[in-house]
Amino acid sequence: MLALEFEHRDIDALGRGLSAAGKSIAVKSMARAMQRLTQMARTRIVRESAERTDMPVGKVRAITTAHFNAGSNTIEVIERSGWIPLAKLSPRQTRKGVSVPGRGSYNHAFMAMMKSGHYGVFRRVTGEDMDPRHAKEKYGRSKKQAIRELFGANPAHDVTNNPDEFMKVLAELIETNLMPRYLHELDRMLAEIK
Repeated sequence: MLALEFEHRDIDALGRGLSAAGKSIAVKSMARAMQRLTQMARTRIVRESAERTDMPVGKVRAITTAHFNAGSNTIEVIERSGWIPLAKLSPRQTRKGVSVPGRGSYNHAFMAMMKSGHYGVFRRVTGEDMDPRHAKEKYGRSKKQAIRELFGANPAHDVTNNPDEFMKVLAELIETNLMPRYLHELDRMLAEIK
């Protein structure tokens, strides 16, 4: 015959231990769920931004970062960019100008490399002349049309100007995925205990 004796202190200690383990599992599960939600948020923002600005997804993904701060339970998705030069969007010189995949044709534009080594897509600015001293010194004549580099979209600018569109995307993501993801991570944590 086997006899087990438990004292009041043993049962209390066991109860406190199980309670602490349960809280730990819940916190870790939420942290894992929020980490996954961070990556999902980044993906959704990148896709929405790429679609709205007609930019390749890879270009937008390269300028977008996402971080989860467990201490304050916040997710930050950051897009940092300036106006993206057309030269970085695989332009092709044509007879009429320059063609850029996904953005169309730019008539009278040309691709050139400057003496500094900068490569870009440019267009002459009608009605605007270069500084005559600069033109005379560099080209031998005082009248020369100015040129300007052409740029594509600025994804970060789109987010700043249309925050409501991106908030809708994030709100939908949280409503549809937070609880299922938390329960999934909780199941995983409980399965590891067995």
